[in-house]
Amino acid sequence: MKVPLIASINKRTINLETKELMVKMYRNGQAMAVKSPFVPYYYIEDELHGETKKLIASDKTAQLKKYNYIPGKDHVPNHALFDGGREALLERLCIEHPTFFADYPNDQDVKCLVFDIETHSPDGTFPFGEKYPIVAIGIVTSTGERKVFLWDNETEDDKQLLWDFAHFVQDYDPDIIAGWNLVGYDIPQILHRVRYNHLNESQYKKFLNRDGSNWGYEPPKDNRELKMSAGGRVILDLLRWARLDYSLSGLPRGLKQVSQAFGLDPIELDFSTKTLMDYSIEEIHDYVLSDVDCTMFMYNHYFPQIQYVAEVLCVPLATYVNAPSSYITKILQGRSLFEQGIVALDRNKERHPDIFRFDKGNYQAAHIELYQQGYQSKNIKVDFSSYYPSIAMALNLGPDTTRIVGYDDYTNDIEFKDGILYIPDNKVNKRLMLQIDTDKKSCLYTMCKNFKEMRKPYKLGKTKEDKSKSNALKIMVNTFYGANANPYVSYGDMGVGIAITAVARWLLLSAVDIIRARHGEDSVVYVHTDGINTNVNVDVDWLTKRLQVLMKHHIPFAESENITMDKDIFKEGVWIQVGNYILRNLDGSVTKHGSTFKSKSRSIFYNKVLDRLSDARLNNTVNSSFINKLYELDEYVLEDFIMRRSTNRGYDDYKSETDLTVQLMNLGKQIGMEPAEGTTYFYAKTKEGYRLKEQIKSVDEIDITYYWDTISNLLVKFGLKEYVKKKPPITVLDKKQQVLADWI
Repeated sequence: MKVPLIASINKRTINLETKELMVKMYRNGQAMAVKSPFVPYYYIEDELHGETKKLIASDKTAQLKKYNYIPGKDHVPNHALFDGGREALLERLCIEHPTFFADYPNDQDVKCLVFDIETHSPDGTFPFGEKYPIVAIGIVTSTGERKVFLWDNETEDDKQLLWDFAHFVQDYDPDIIAGWNLVGYDIPQILHRVRYNHLNESQYKKFLNRDGSNWGYEPPKDNRELKMSAGGRVILDLLRWARLDYSLSGLPRGLKQVSQAFGLDPIELDFSTKTLMDYSIEEIHDYVLSDVDCTMFMYNHYFPQIQYVAEVLCVPLATYVNAPSSYITKILQGRSLFEQGIVALDRNKERHPDIFRFDKGNYQAAHIELYQQGYQSKNIKVDFSSYYPSIAMALNLGPDTTRIVGYDDYTNDIEFKDGILYIPDNKVNKRLMLQIDTDKKSCLYTMCKNFKEMRKPYKLGKTKEDKSKSNALKIMVNTFYGANANPYVSYGDMGVGIAITAVARWLLLSAVDIIRARHGEDSVVYVHTDGINTNVNVDVDWLTKRLQVLMKHHIPFAESENITMDKDIFKEGVWIQVGNYILRNLDGSVTKHGSTFKSKSRSIFYNKVLDRLSDARLNNTVNSSFINKLYELDEYVLEDFIMRRSTNRGYDDYKSETDLTVQLMNLGKQIGMEPAEGTTYFYAKTKEGYRLKEQIKSVDEIDITYYWDTISNLLVKFGLKEYVKKKPPITVLDKKQQVLADWI
């Protein structure tokens, strides 16, 4: 690896003897400290002695005088101005000294330990918290060792298991600890059990670290991702990288589902009617080992991409692993702006108060629309290649070339006149007036072009390494838009983000109009951001040329040749609603996309109906006979109707007594379940209302009308409203009541 594992620079890394700022690093399993080439600084506005500095996304300049300081040692005045933020010292080091970390590579083989835990829930609730014991911890290492630590089955005690795991980590001494949702679940749950067992928590944490320090843990805030650090080791949660994987779009991101998408066959246990301890220790052993083997497979798939991006950026591995998605653009645009002498003394949010009126981005998003619901015997998708980066290149957009010079009354037209590009946005309710410098290539243009060129040889390659590097470069180039549209980014600008999405919507809808004009109104099925699903064989070269001419006509300075399109062919598809569809691929495999297919809370009954309906719709075999059979409920048993719901906060945090979660909590109290965050309730709809599984004696109590309506609602979703039946039939469940009624 061409960069170190970990690096830090802050006021705690000062050499107390020399008063120098040091960079602390881990490489090749060892800690080291190097004098920082970057000395923190701030600016003071000084008209007499200041240096003229260009301001980002503006034609303005400022007279700024630069002062160096040591954090925690030197006084910083309240009116100080910072380029890119007060505390971003490591970030500034990476920006101003781009090759610094290349001198400190981790050139030994990286050692990884992957682990997964299984936790027992005696009451069937979600097993997170101190009271839920850990039954097993499975481990696989990058050197090929496989091991499972099991609790004491006789005493149901996990104390020794916890210590065995800690000792193994210490003895193996990994560079990376990886897992699936280990930051959100596995590691916090281990620490819960450490506290429950009255183990020395501080000692336990230090046991797992290389440098004797504590675990660093940052709980989630405002839907941001969890962050965790361990002294001398990289904590790598693979779930995060699966969520960024475009190839898994529309699929649930559970380990089992992702593993199956990659062709693996993980062991599955049925927890709808059983708890973990209903299975033998041998079965649990094999189950956790299967999970951790799948996780190691995912590590081997994603880590080369992660490593490659860190090396391309020339930043420590842990820095990239723990950084937000905007980090790539922040570093690369920050370097370019620094080289040009452009400073960013504020963030998008402060720079454009008219856009960020409500503390969030108030700008128009990408266009999504469903034109044709239901079954389509042909499915051809045309989509734009590297759409957002291509638009940025075509218009030379970038924080160093683009600035908002005013706002015009809203109309839904893109127009270029008198050197100003007018960009509509219905959320801002204005047309942004953009001035774009075309005398030089923007930093964004240069980055997109360079990454496209870097990707070419890998994109066509057949090896695993080629594919990994191609995907890594694709991820990098696709982050540019998001960073410029981020309210908290300094080294990007909102004018760039809004212009990219506006032009993307315009070209996309123009493509829809062109296709429908040639092939008919019903030829377009679905539109999403950068792609159009059709039921006709579109000439993609012809369409591309039409769009290039259109763009050049409306925006004369545009390099429209950057806009290109590709075509994918599928066998058939079913379009349910926006974001929800089923596709049959050319190899016969089926892809299901959207929330309709994702929920873990639904009943076996729901999933069976959904599967049958999906298959019939995709095979185009829906008829009255099938529908009648679908509505027959006699085959189902009580367990099939059980649904689940988990609490995400405490009882007092729910405001409405009519909320279903509150109702379930109150029902739980009746059987001795204390309401708490993270509790899972298993329930069904009965004739007497919602009841917990433990409160239902027989299937005869089930409210058939409720589940009948579930079928009807799915039929409407699938575009089969004409088949909906309004009145439930007489089923086995109601025969007793019907016999009694007839007798009376």
